[in-house]
Amino acid sequence: MRIAQPTDWQTTALPADRTTIRLDRLFSPEQMKRIRLGLVPEEMEDKWFIYWQDDTLFFHRSWTGFCIYVVHFQRQGDTFRMIQAEANRGPQPYGETSDAKDAAMISYLIDVLLLRQDASFPSEEPSDSKKALMEWSWVGRAMFGQHPQRKRSK
Repeated sequence: MRIAQPTDWQTTALPADRTTIRLDRLFSPEQMKRIRLGLVPEEMEDKWFIYWQDDTLFFHRSWTGFCIYVVHFQRQGDTFRMIQAEANRGPQPYGETSDAKDAAMISYLIDVLLLRQDASFPSEEPSDSKKALMEWSWVGRAMFGQHPQRKRSK
């Protein structure tokens, strides 16, 4: 399987305007194999470029290359624990201010985009149609189980 590399996409680093969020989630060796592959978008409907480097997972929006999350992991034997994230707090392009919402979104993105598992979109939006539109803007075609193919490197 092809592993996403930092040079696979044009990106912008996480800005100085950021916050640190404590996380605590353990991943099995099998899950980490999938997480480390990252994600390289293939279509406009693929909303993220994600790559693994030095026990850290980087989340960049695919259209703009802006870094939204930098998630740090710590090895614990054969497993890895997600211990903290730095989240973009710049007013553009992101604008989120809730650490709790970001923590939930990070887990959701890992589940849906990298582990390819069903997960509930973390939103308190009461309108189903607005919630669906929000989910589309976050994960695009992955909300329908459609993902970029992890093609083998040549």
